[in-house]
Formats: sequence, C-alpha cells, structure tokens
Amino acid sequence: MKTLFTLLSILCFASFSKATIALPEVLSDNMVLQQNSVIKIWGTSSIKKNVTVRASWTNTVFSSTCKPDGSFEISIFTPKGSFDKHTISVSDGLPITLKNILVGEVWFCAGQSNMAMTFSGYKNQPIENAKEEIANAKEESGIRTFNVEKSASYQTNIPIKGKWLVSNAKNLAAFSVVGYYYALQLQKSLHVPIGIINSSYGGSTIEGWLNQSTVQKYSDYPYTTSIPDSLSQLRPSVMFQGMVRPYRNIRVKGFIWYQGEGNVGRSATYAQKLQDLAYLWRYTFDDPNLPIYAVEIAPYLYESISEPAKIREAAFNATHALENAGIICTNDLVPGTEATCIHPPVKKPIGERLGNLSLLKTYRLDSIQALSPEFDHLELHGDAVILFFKNSYEGLQHEGVIAGFELGNAAHEFHSVSARIGENKSTVIIPLEKGTSFHSVRYCFKNYQVGNVKNSAGLPLFPFRTDDWAE
Repeated sequence: MKTLFTLLSILCFASFSKATIALPEVLSDNMVLQQNSVIKIWGTSSIKKNVTVRASWTNTVFSSTCKPDGSFEISIFTPKGSFDKHTISVSDGLPITLKNILVGEVWFCAGQSNMAMTFSGYKNQPIENAKEEIANAKEESGIRTFNVEKSASYQTNIPIKGKWLVSNAKNLAAFSVVGYYYALQLQKSLHVPIGIINSSYGGSTIEGWLNQSTVQKYSDYPYTTSIPDSLSQLRPSVMFQGMVRPYRNIRVKGFIWYQGEGNVGRSATYAQKLQDLAYLWRYTFDDPNLPIYAVEIAPYLYESISEPAKIREAAFNATHALENAGIICTNDLVPGTEATCIHPPVKKPIGERLGNLSLLKTYRLDSIQALSPEFDHLELHGDAVILFFKNSYEGLQHEGVIAGFELGNAAHEFHSVSARIGENKSTVIIPLEKGTSFHSVRYCFKNYQVGNVKNSAGLPLFPFRTDDWAE
C-alpha cells in the first residue's frame, strides 16, 4: 500500500511538474523594462488556472485567470529607472523566475541593413573603431539589446524568437552599431539603463513593414506580387507581421527608423508610406503619441542620380508632417573613397545625432542643439539669390570653398555655382552672373554629393531643392 501511495505521489508530481508557464522570449533574463509605466506580462499556462506575478520592486501581487486556451495577460507597474537588478516571478503553481532585469528606457529600432549592421560588420565592410568598442564594453553600462529573429513569412501566428544580451566584450559584436551608440548617447543625459529592441532586415522595403490593408492603398507595389523565397525580404507586410506586431505588448518609448535604400526607384509614395507606418505602429503599440526618428539614407553612387535624393526628401517631408517625429542628416559621413560602399563604416555620429534628437524632442532637454540646418525660403535680390535657413544656431560655417550648390536653367540643366555665407550667418548668397535666368537651386540633391555647410553645432545642412521637376 505504501509503495502504491509513493508511486501515485511520484506520478502526480511528474504530472504537476509538466504544468509550466510559457513566456515569449522577449520576456526573459536580462531584459530592460520601460520605467514609470504599466507593462504587460503575457504567455500561456498548460494547466489553465490562476496565474500570479510578483516583482521585486513591490509587495503587490498581480494575478489573472487564464483564458480557456491557457493564455493570460497581466498588467503590472514599473518603478523609476535605476541600475538595481530586479526579478519577476510568474507562477501557475510552479513558478518561473526572470533574473537580472533592469528598468529604464526601451526603444524599438527597425529598418534594413544599415540598422541591422553589428560591430562584426559585413564582408569587407568593417565598422570604424569596432575592436576598441568591443574591448571597452562593460555590462555595468546597463545597455542591452534584443535582436529580433528575421522573419519574412506570410504566416500570421509567428512566435517571438530572440535573446536579451548584455553589453560586454563577448556580446557587443552582435549589437546594432547605430542602436548601441544611440543608447550610449541617451544614457549620458538620462543616467538609466537603455534597452534596444533591434528589428531589422537587410534589403527590406518599407512595404514589408506595413500591414496588408495599408500596402493595398497603393498601386506601385502590388500586394499580390509573386516573390520567390530567395527574395522573401521584398514581400509586402511580412516584417510587420513577424517582426513588429508580435512585440506589440512591449511598452516602448518610441521608434528609430533607418530604411529607404530598398525603395529607391519608388520615391513618389515613400513620404505617405512613412507617415502610414508611423500611424500603424503607434496604433499597434497602443500609443498614438509614440515618437519616430528617422535616419536619412547616406550618400551612395546609386545607378539613378536623383531617385536617392527624392527618397531623402520624402523622408524629410514625412517626418516634418508628423507630430513627435524627426530626422537626422548623414550628408557629411561618407567621403569620396566610400562612395560605392552601401554600408558606410562611420556609424557613431548617426547614433549620437539620433540620441540628441530624442533628448531634445522626447525628453525635452532644450539645451541640446540637435537640429541640422534646413532650407526655409529664398529671395531674389537683383544679381543674387539669397537662401534663408532654419536651425543655424550661432551661424552657418564651412571649411574651404562652399561645395554642393547648383543652379538650374529653363532646360532643367544644372551647373555648380559659388556661394558665400551672409553677414547674419543664417543665409547663403549665390551671385547671379549677368544674363543668368534663375529657375531653381539645389544643394547636394544627388545620389552622391557631399556638401560642407554646417551649423555651429557641427550638424550638416540637409540636401534640398526648390523645384519639383521629375529629373
């Protein structure tokens, strides 16, 4: 009888031990949670009963009853960010404990290969100062990343795959370079841990990051286009379905977007699609005010001369039309020796500029000069064109002879012209030769052209044009 009782006890225990909580991999050891927020803990329980959550920063016990399918979702609050290491226990009778959790700021970074690019670099395309950064990485910095597993499938129920990594010498090679430098820049002013969710796919188009109904609004990228598996990253909606939507329960502070190369050739719809992306993602993450900050695609000798410039212009126009949005300029970061490198090695200034833009616009640190100069309007004064600019701060500046300005004639032909900075340092003056008929002015409005006009904060002037010609 005793033997039978012992056997039954063992069987009961074995049965009970299989009744475990299953959590998505983004809820795991080493994660960073958004501070001062209400966040969600979700998953499934095989025994479909009451689930409790206990967090080390509070004595409150949070609980919920599982749905009939065993799924559960429990909201808990987070404290002010700090470098204190926390735990979270989730239990349906048999607990799971998540360890080494930090609370700070969480940002969702997405795009294509220049956002995905890690400190490992690509073949024959290294990252500037990568070895030094890897050697100096310290876990104590509190910067962590979750690299979303690439997915370009039409499957609708895609499991979350990935792993939270701490920023040490062992792991930094797997960090998004732009994301890491962005986090470092935020941390200098905010003094809290920073979590980066890196959801990027090289070669992807913006249509891949939109849902089906949004893509179907446009005729330039049919949703029914047949795309082979070898080019699956070009399929519409697949990245949204597999690399954005599954993370909608994560509380994030905002989005960083570095994409556009994959849409060169279809610039006409890019501005509206980028606005649609912002609205869609804000709706998906249940916060209509989430900021989005974009990176201007870098200078590169594409086959088309003007199409890349139009993508930059479209991203500029989209982010200026949106609330809680912005864009940084990269015009000065690719020297002539790298004009045919689609993955420029200089990434640190990109992360720093994004960080400063966020600190200014999201975190309201008004002392930070984070805005690049941009064209405002022009005036014709007899024998000169006077261009007026915003965000010059203490004034525009340049090294050597000003480069990048061109004038267009009635035949839509452009030629380089000399220019000088006006006395108030917020204008550029272009003399008109006698008999010149002025029709348009452009600045670095090409696939590859590096200008040298900056503001006093050292930020480059955005490329621009004053015409809307098709060329």
